[in-house]
Amino acid sequence: MRKLLTLLIPIIFLSAFSAQVDAGCYSIVAGKNATADGCVLFGHNEDNARKFVAGMWKVERMDHEPGEFVNLQSGTRIPQAPVTWSYLWLQMPEIDYSDGFLNEHGVAIATDNCPSREDNPELSGGGIGGPVFRRLIAERASSAREGVKLAGSLIETYGYTASGRTMIICDPNEGWLLAMVNGKHWVARRVPDDHVAIVANTYTIREVDLADTLNFLGSYDLIEYAEKRGWYDPSKGPFSFEEVYANPKTSVAPGNTHRQWSGLRRLAKNAVPPPEQERLPFSVIPKEPLSVRHLTSVLRDHYEGTAYEPKDSYSETPAHKRHTSTICSPATNSSSVFQLRSGMPVEVGAVWWLAMWQPCSTPYMPLYLGMDTVPADLGFDPATSGSCPFCVVSPEFGPAYRILGDLSSWVDEDYADRIGEVRECWEVMERKSSEAQKLLEENVLSHWNDNNGAVREVLSRYSHGVVSHAVQQARTLMADEEVMTGAVR
Repeated sequence: MRKLLTLLIPIIFLSAFSAQVDAGCYSIVAGKNATADGCVLFGHNEDNARKFVAGMWKVERMDHEPGEFVNLQSGTRIPQAPVTWSYLWLQMPEIDYSDGFLNEHGVAIATDNCPSREDNPELSGGGIGGPVFRRLIAERASSAREGVKLAGSLIETYGYTASGRTMIICDPNEGWLLAMVNGKHWVARRVPDDHVAIVANTYTIREVDLADTLNFLGSYDLIEYAEKRGWYDPSKGPFSFEEVYANPKTSVAPGNTHRQWSGLRRLAKNAVPPPEQERLPFSVIPKEPLSVRHLTSVLRDHYEGTAYEPKDSYSETPAHKRHTSTICSPATNSSSVFQLRSGMPVEVGAVWWLAMWQPCSTPYMPLYLGMDTVPADLGFDPATSGSCPFCVVSPEFGPAYRILGDLSSWVDEDYADRIGEVRECWEVMERKSSEAQKLLEENVLSHWNDNNGAVREVLSRYSHGVVSHAVQQARTLMADEEVMTGAVR
């Protein structure tokens, strides 16, 4: 086994890398029969602007004593679970609604801001919300469906504190969109296995059939409450959750409808009329089996080739100064694609493809759930954050976040001249990463039962090496340009 590990690492790296404010957010979910390898794919852009920091932790499984509680910012105290699962945590300590998670069961979680029309919410004990809410799901859910039921139970017990959000919860078998309303109302819909669904920043669930528990879950009085508030009149047509519960202004805002449409038009089998003509569908059948690459192309979108793209050239106005509400936007400070596969150990089958900052100018780096430790380049500066993710107060950028952020800013300074070379570099890296994935997984799976610990070390070294390579490439791209132009940073 030692000989295998000694030989495997150089082979993988040579194969992979030789030769060259939370007002936004955006998510894509593709069902397992809509993808090329039978996985559930979940893509997400986190849009929080450049002044906030981000870093990754790996939190181990924990046992808890009877009588322990989880304390929320609102003052609500929730009984602790006997056991909390291990998870990868992309943390943004300065923002309450922006953390992403991937737990030991392959359950991935992120959220999109989706304002509701609720103006008189019912809350108990201060309610539930903020970063701890989604962390509770990561710590306790062993499947996406279990996560939806747990979140719904917490909402009905305590009440949701924000105006509204869509929590996306996926595992290797199912992808769910959970629409949460300020107070104690919620509804969730499963993305059909052969469809792909997209969320910008307004609810997308319309028809609701709570009798169909395979595909819908939600508050029992969802329609009754809407009638009581005067939001829904049954005599005027069928109930639509989006039309009834969404904030009327954000539900039709071009920044939301145009982004959802632009993703759908890239992926859909059939033409999707623009939102000015008709309401967009909850989900569509894709034109071909989807891969990680399909989702990353959407997450990098600036409306290129559409009527919504500004007429001036990139040489006149950089991509992120032309339009504030593109999918890859001025506020995007991380982008993720969760590749969630069954039929193999979850440590190998669940891969978090992570890009820091705007993904049009930075690479997606594959991180295996089975890695023992998070790459140091992705963490916070230890001098300011310590070693505890639950008590980070004044963190500083880690190397990857800082350097890839510098690269993203540098590209925007002269987008037209710089983006071509940068995109070519990252396309080579991402293609080589995809090619290396098959070789890596064939080898580690063949030895999984022989020496699990050693195989985890391989996954760790591979993931760490990818991040280190990306950071070095970013430095090189900026340094080479400075040498050629004589620029001084």
